[in-house]
Formats: sequence, structure tokens, C-alpha cells
Amino acid sequence: MSSRPRSSAAAPLEDEDLLSEILLRLPPLPSSLPRASLACKLWRRIVSDARFLRRFHEHHRRNPPLLGCFVQGISPLRFEPTLEAPNRVPQARFSFPINARDAFMILGCRHGLMLISLWRRNQLLVWDPVTRDQHRLDIPTGFDKGETVINGAVLRASGEANHFQVVLVGNSDIQLRQAVASVYSSETGVWGDLTSTLLPAKDPTSDVPTRILVICSVMVGNSLLVAYWELVWNTLI
Repeated sequence: MSSRPRSSAAAPLEDEDLLSEILLRLPPLPSSLPRASLACKLWRRIVSDARFLRRFHEHHRRNPPLLGCFVQGISPLRFEPTLEAPNRVPQARFSFPINARDAFMILGCRHGLMLISLWRRNQLLVWDPVTRDQHRLDIPTGFDKGETVINGAVLRASGEANHFQVVLVGNSDIQLRQAVASVYSSETGVWGDLTSTLLPAKDPTSDVPTRILVICSVMVGNSLLVAYWELVWNTLI
């Protein structure tokens, strides 16, 4: 009898290009890549490659897992994990980078970054809890420290892992009649020109005037809703 050819079912797992495409589709959970790296040297080399990690991040960018949330109350800010083992991230993994005695306000979280107002220092802090990178930005001229209520957001454009933008909006005077805004780019390291717009006196259906509030902004397309009622500031990304 003629001998049958040996099965080549294992061949795809020996092709690095095909294997990387398979590993790229692992679920974006904290344990996925570390566990895959334990399979063999080939798998470990692929999942630890910087180009693969960038592709993995981009592939899962639209549907990242919720690792947990930061809770701010009477006690210092703390991280509360939401996943179960083996993907549960310990509370100590994300230690808050601000002294509990410092006055701060969290303006929002987006694209893996947190934007924090250090209002006594007249600064903003952009913090990446995963990499622990910190960037302190002086609030630009035009946002009066004593009178201006500020709000803002931090965001990263698609495919940009190393650069971010900060959109800052505030009232330009104590009468709350005008809003000003500026955009910071980490790529250039400078704030853009200050722009302004008059605020409507009030919403037609209410006696409450339009004003900037320190609440988390909402992103709709390329626009950020950062004010009470209907003031929308386009980020021009």
C-alpha cells in the first residue's frame, strides 16, 4: 500500500505572517498576550514585537475592555477594578500621581488618558495610568485663574499612540458673557491661538443662563460638548 502524505494541519502555526494575523484577533484582555507568549519562543517573539503591539492596539481601538474606574470621594482617588481573574487589575497598579493634599479636579478620561485640573497651581495634568507617563501643562494666558471656570478634554487621533491634544474651554470674564478656547498639541508642545464666542443669554426654554460647567465632556464626531445647554466647540481634528 502506498503511504499517505503526512498532515500539514500544523503548517499555518509555523507561518509567522499567518500566525501574527491569528494572534492579532485575540481578545483585548490583560491576560491574552502574556498567556500567548508562554506557548513557545515563536509566539513570544511575535507578541512582544513593537509593530505587532501597535497593530494589536489599533485593531481593538474601537472596542477596548473596561479595566475599572476611578472613584473620587471623601478618601483619596482610588482605582476600582471591574474584571475577574485572570484579567483583574490590582488596585495598586494605578496609583494616583497627585498628593492627596493638592487641590484637583478630574475633567475627563478618553483614549486611555486622564485630564486633571490642578487649579491652585494653574496647571493641567495629562496622565496615562497604564504607562504612568505624566505631562504638566501651564494653563495659557486668557484663562484668568481667579475668575475663569474651565472645562476641557484630552484625546488622541486614530493611530497616534504617542501624541495627544487637550481642548480647554472657559469663561473669559466674571459676567460669563463670553467663552474662550484653545487647543494644545503634544506634537508641537504649544497652545494654539485663543478663540472666543459670545454665549447666548439663556436657553429659550429655561431661565438658567448658558455657562461652562466642570462636568465630563461628551464627544460627538469631531466636536466636544463642554458647556451647559448647547455650546459645542469643534476640536478641528
